[in-house]
Amino acid sequence: MSESLSFAIISTQRSWGGGEEQARQLAGGLRQRGHKCLIVAVGGCPFAERMESDGFPIVGLSSGGPAPWRIVQLRRMLHRARAQAVYFNDARAVTLGGLAAWRLAGAVTVAARRTAFPLRSPARYQWLCDRLFCVSRYAAELCAQAGFPRDRLAVVHDGVDPDRVKSGDRGRGRATLGLGDHDTMLLHVGNLNACKGHRFLLDAMPAVLNRHPSAQLVLAGAGELEAPLREQAGRLNVQQRVRFLGFRRDVPDLIHACDLFVFPSICEGLGSTLIDVMLAGRPIVTTLAGGIPDVVGETGDSPRRVAWISPPGLADELGQTIVHALEAPEENAAMVNRAKVRAESLFTVDRMVEATLAGARAALSSRGN
Repeated sequence: MSESLSFAIISTQRSWGGGEEQARQLAGGLRQRGHKCLIVAVGGCPFAERMESDGFPIVGLSSGGPAPWRIVQLRRMLHRARAQAVYFNDARAVTLGGLAAWRLAGAVTVAARRTAFPLRSPARYQWLCDRLFCVSRYAAELCAQAGFPRDRLAVVHDGVDPDRVKSGDRGRGRATLGLGDHDTMLLHVGNLNACKGHRFLLDAMPAVLNRHPSAQLVLAGAGELEAPLREQAGRLNVQQRVRFLGFRRDVPDLIHACDLFVFPSICEGLGSTLIDVMLAGRPIVTTLAGGIPDVVGETGDSPRRVAWISPPGLADELGQTIVHALEAPEENAAMVNRAKVRAESLFTVDRMVEATLAGARAALSSRGN
């Protein structure tokens, strides 16, 4: 058995998102393998509360920026904890934790990179991170193009707990929405921001409703674009067939309840929600923007495909693809079977934890040399 390590996971986020879920899964996997794990998080935030309820030791951060006294305080805590791997779960954590752990004896610094945007300050990452764990090949390539050394990059895909999505119930989800057995439900789950491509999905809805007038588009997620998207639905006269649910805690139920999951992203780090949908056995229409090919493959129209593919940012093509998917039950059945096998083999929590451990050990070995 490999020697156990002492980790410190630093998160500066005040809300709960996909990154926080991945950090929770990572901490649980590390503990299960006998490694120590200290959680450093903003006091009172959902992540800190959830991790404390899971039994992890918590160091509370104030909500301010990286003031010198905060950096010194955190450095002392990391030193007392004898942290060997300091893991930054978000961009702000890189600055705060990176300065606190700068040349800390016996410790290496690693950071998660889950976005599909170029590094804004590559020098900061180069100086403060021994390793950068990118959520997809696309994200890793962006970091390399920005100047981060390729030999310090690693691709670590998100890991999904299959039991979470399998807990969903189709009947319960449709009952919550007041949908009957003959209603056609299209679903998208994601924050309402420009990267997710909601406006193209709304533009596609008139063509979809022309062929399937009973269809309803359900949008689960909150964000700054809710008001403009509602206005767009009104201009297109589809507001009666589009439902804005806001943030939801019953996403597994909603996924099982849908007839088709639509993911029209124009920019995506990975698209880990797609993994949940693949595990649930629901058909998918998606783009191949950003890191999505890591999830669904780049098979296009080949017999091995696991999802219907539409070009990003093209509403007409998206509408046609949705209609085709709704009218091809036999192809859907074959695709969802292949998709489930792919998700179960490539995107497990165990794989994510082991890849993270391997990267941390490599960084420690390099530091020792």
